[in-house]
Amino acid sequence: MHFNTKPFLFFLLSVFFLSLSSCHLFESTKVPKSEIDAASKWSEKDQYPKFESCEGLEPEEEKECFESVITSTILDYISEQGWIASANIDTEVNLNLLVDQDGMISMSSLDAPEYVIEAIPNLEATLYEAINLIPQAEAGVKTNVGVLVTTSFTLPLRIFAQEEN
Repeated sequence: MHFNTKPFLFFLLSVFFLSLSSCHLFESTKVPKSEIDAASKWSEKDQYPKFESCEGLEPEEEKECFESVITSTILDYISEQGWIASANIDTEVNLNLLVDQDGMISMSSLDAPEYVIEAIPNLEATLYEAINLIPQAEAGVKTNVGVLVTTSFTLPLRIFAQEEN
């Protein structure tokens, strides 16, 4: 039995050269953290979350319309509640909101002094209810990668209340 070594040798050499030429496929590409941070930051080109009713406006007007819909929905609901405060209040609180990748808006937290929470015990629950009335939005878009993103923002609320006598 005679074994032809030429095809076998050709096969081995081919595998060897293919493995050498494909080594770049196994190289690790390291991206510096600063580059990732820079690409992740919100830029003027990125698309802010928006409501269908605000479409067709200039980007800055769309943003203002978005904020206006949220603010008016919350303020309208609060004004219907007839809050009663147990102390005089004149302060600003921060309502931290999230718009997720599906466009759902939720409250992530409320930054309010303890005395405000004590004076208006149903403040947080009322704000949750008001936020549930906000229509679903279109999520923000990180345009440099074309991905829907969760967007967080802070809505300052001025609370002025007089103690009921």
